[in-house]
Amino acid sequence: MVQTFTAIPAPGGLSAAELRVWEAYPRGAAVDLRPPEPRPAGATVVGATVGVTGITTAVAPTTTVGATGITTAVAASTAVAPTTAVAPTTATSTSAGRTVRAEVLAALLQGGHDPGGAAGPYAALRLRGARVTGSLSLAGAVLEAATVSFADCEFERPVSFADVSARGLSLTGCRLPAFNGDRLRVQGVLELRDCLVPGGVRLERARAETDVLLTGTVLGRGRDGTALAAEGLSVAGALDCDRGFRATGAVQLSGARIGGRARFDDAVVRNPGAHALIMDRTVLSDRLLGRRLTVEGGFRLFNADIAGSVQLTGARLHHPAGTALGASGSTVRGGFWCSGPFTARGEVRLTGAELRANLNLSGASLGNGHGPALRLDRLSAGDVDARGLTVSEGPASAIGLHVRDTMDLRGCRLDSLDLSHARIGVLVDDPGHWPRRLGLDGLVYEALRPVLPARDRLGWLRRDPSGPLSQPYEQLADCYARLGRPAEARRVLYEAQRGRRGPLPPPARLWDAVLDLAVGYGYRPWRALCWLVLLVATGTAVFGTVRPAALDPGREPRFQPAVYTLDLLLPLVDLGQERAYQPLAGTQWLAYALVAVGWVLASAVALGLGRTLSRA
Repeated sequence: MVQTFTAIPAPGGLSAAELRVWEAYPRGAAVDLRPPEPRPAGATVVGATVGVTGITTAVAPTTTVGATGITTAVAASTAVAPTTAVAPTTATSTSAGRTVRAEVLAALLQGGHDPGGAAGPYAALRLRGARVTGSLSLAGAVLEAATVSFADCEFERPVSFADVSARGLSLTGCRLPAFNGDRLRVQGVLELRDCLVPGGVRLERARAETDVLLTGTVLGRGRDGTALAAEGLSVAGALDCDRGFRATGAVQLSGARIGGRARFDDAVVRNPGAHALIMDRTVLSDRLLGRRLTVEGGFRLFNADIAGSVQLTGARLHHPAGTALGASGSTVRGGFWCSGPFTARGEVRLTGAELRANLNLSGASLGNGHGPALRLDRLSAGDVDARGLTVSEGPASAIGLHVRDTMDLRGCRLDSLDLSHARIGVLVDDPGHWPRRLGLDGLVYEALRPVLPARDRLGWLRRDPSGPLSQPYEQLADCYARLGRPAEARRVLYEAQRGRRGPLPPPARLWDAVLDLAVGYGYRPWRALCWLVLLVATGTAVFGTVRPAALDPGREPRFQPAVYTLDLLLPLVDLGQERAYQPLAGTQWLAYALVAVGWVLASAVALGLGRTLSRA
């Protein structure tokens, strides 16, 4: 059977390499213009072969070049499938033999050669090892080729596929000054793997129905300083920028919508002193993978929506003058992993983020010499694992943090941590690694681990630079009360009262000291009994020695020194001794003092007990 392809009008003056490309296009055959591999001595090559899976077919092409175009006939026992491959020949061993003009490729792809669509469903451009001269610009074109593939090609000028609609586009191992794919539409895979693009790649508002692959590609800065400009990119499948991906300049992915994963494993993005990797408002239907990612500049993930996890284990982020990692306002339905050897120089900011699972900072190393090193303000997470976290410079802030289950701070090395107004299920810490400054005002927790004696936890509370505030002490006392340790709870509340004495004015401070000495603010009522016993013993000794004179001799009750002293001490109580006897000389001052002390002691007991009951 003979299948004849219709004559294809060609630009005049085609070189041998261009002619091969022109002839191969209708059949979807691959054209390899690389120099041939050295062959062993004595080896011979008989013609070219066309391979189809499971079939080897000899092809005898006949080419006629005329004013109207090129006619190619292919004799074969089987129709040629799109996977046909044409072996390289020695005619392309020189640089000139590899050169293909961009205008030839543009004419071939834009369909001017084929007004009737006679090229057929197999038409495809598969070119390897070519040197493309001139500017390949297909802006706005609709490409009917099954695929457009360049492998190991060198482009003299920037390549533009802006506003193009194509079935598939692949550039692998190519060198090109720049690539413009703004608003490009690809029905299949958009592939730019292992390429070198010094002027950067543009994919703003481009759309790929499957994957976008930039694995191993090295990008330089475009005119605007951006290495990859892909704001508003839409990918139905995965976005891969991993395994050797290098970008010098910003990688801009703001507003991108990615149906699969976004992978930056082992990638390097460098834009020192500015934002480097920008994924604000990105919507990911799977995971964000950045294991061992290196970013010099800011990594922005603000207000992103990620259905899977964020994995930055072992990543290295360096933006000392700003935010090294910013994910404020983001929603992550999986875990957020920044575990060691994760390092960040600059601020790590997760303010207001909602993590449906866990945040893992175990073994991470953070530092910021220009402000906070870690901000978890208003973050919501199931668990926070910060075991072994080291913050070498800058404070850590978790104001308003909400941890539904456990926050583990064992082994943390922090100078300052603010947990004000945080809500935590179980707070696990390590007394040997408590921060030097610890903000605790408004912190609410259900349990503390390990369970320590009150004297140790009081040292923990005293690390709050705001001073002895009521709420942290009451929260700790409530925790001890739930554990069935009322004595520990009372001790905490007593220390809270003592701590508030300092800022009081002198009169109030004096009265506060009296309350403390008398009844321990109501938490140590036994002190009142001790004072009563001491004063009764003193009065009994004095009045037993210097007996008061009877006011109505002959009718007075029998004098009892102890009862007389009690009658003086207890206000509003009449034991019949005080009104029957008058103290003599110097003992009058003792009597007056006992009356005064009695009133003070009674008032202290009443106030202390009232405060205790009201708190209960």
